[in-house]
Amino acid sequence: MTELEKIEKIAQGIMAGYYGEKQKCGTEYQKWTYAVLQADKIYRGDWIVNKETNELGHDYVQVILKA
Repeated sequence: MTELEKIEKIAQGIMAGYYGEKQKCGTEYQKWTYAVLQADKIYRGDWIVNKETNELGHDYVQVILKA
């Protein structure tokens, strides 16, 4: 899986509400952009999905990062 595909997959998880924070207002394009920006920070390691507060989200991201 390429870097871009991993970021997109993480962003899809944010949009689905698995982890991160979904933007509540704006167009769908703005919401997607916000999710992609968060996903990029998660991918690069600037942000983490805390295993103690969101074990399923953490595991989901780890699978994507290792793919």
